[in-house]
Parts: sequence; structure tokens; C-alpha cells
Amino acid sequence: MARTSGTARAASPQPRGEGKAAARTGRGGDAAQLRPLVIVDGTEASKRPVRYTGQFVAGRGNVEIHLAHIASGLPPALLESGGPEIPEREERIEANLRVEQRRFVVRGDRTAERIYRLARAALQRAGVAARRIHTCVSSPLDVRTVVDEVLLLARDERCGTIVVGHRAHTWFRGLGGGHLAEQLVRKAKGDAVWVID
Repeated sequence: MARTSGTARAASPQPRGEGKAAARTGRGGDAAQLRPLVIVDGTEASKRPVRYTGQFVAGRGNVEIHLAHIASGLPPALLESGGPEIPEREERIEANLRVEQRRFVVRGDRTAERIYRLARAALQRAGVAARRIHTCVSSPLDVRTVVDEVLLLARDERCGTIVVGHRAHTWFRGLGGGHLAEQLVRKAKGDAVWVID
């Protein structure tokens, strides 16, 4: 089941007012183009929004799907050294810290690419053309909140619809403030948020 913000009703598999929603989501592009931003994390709860989106848009030529994986931020141990007063030793510690930061980012990139590969395959099995599927990159070096990062990616990619699993991104709940989906519904202004159960 999908829930949307911007409209107070649950979306059926074929949401009513689809033409109006599609016209709103183009953001400066073709008025009839639907550009959903689908948030993926590799869990079963985030695979359902991918399948739902694939079924909803399959066979349509006026769709550009943007997949987004939100990278987890750097762990506190990799943020800064707070090292010793001796400059030479501080430089060595900082150099080692930068190496560890790069390793962390590379591991995150590999994880994101694996998740994107699986999501692309699911969308293509549903009938979405490969040229209609794009990926968005978030950086673990950004200090924005996860919600702000998603909204920024939606704005940058001109996506007026955000699709997210209700129980996906469970790590976000541990940061306080509830599920990512709930936060997006509260904070998205002018964007539709499809929350898939």
C-alpha cells in the first residue's frame, strides 16, 4: 500500500488524479513526465517500493526513475584526530585518518553499487527501459540530516515524487524522530511522498 503526502488519501495501485500528479512532478521538464526518486537500502522493506514503482510505471515512456541510496555518515572515530601537539606526529595521524576515510567511502560506494544493480534489475524485469533508470549519489562526508539529504536529491534531480518503504532504513529510527518515511511525509513541501508497506 502506498501513502502520499500532498494528498491526504492512500494511493491505490493506480492513484486517482495520476495526470495531475505527473504534471506536478516534472519540475521544469516535460509537464507529463513522472520523475520518482526511489530510496533504496537493500533491505526487503526497500525492495517493495522498487517493485511497486516498476509495476506502476512499466511500459510508460514519460518516466525517469532515480534510485537513491543514502550513505551512512562517517563514524566519529574518522571525523578528526584531535591529535598531539607535535606537528610532525599530527600530520602523520591526519594522513592516516584521510586514508581510513577514503576506505570507508569506497566500501560504501561498493555497497551502493550492489544495491543499485539489484534495483535496476528488478525495474527492468518489470518492463522499465534501462535508459529510464538513473542513480543519485549521497556522500558520507555531508553533514545534512538524512531527510534533508533525500529532499536535496529530489530537488537536484527534479523529482516531485519520493518513494520510500515504510519499514526501510530502520537505522534512521535510532537517530530519534521516527521512521524516515514519517519524517519525509512531515517535512516534504510540495512533493508527493509514496510510503510503501
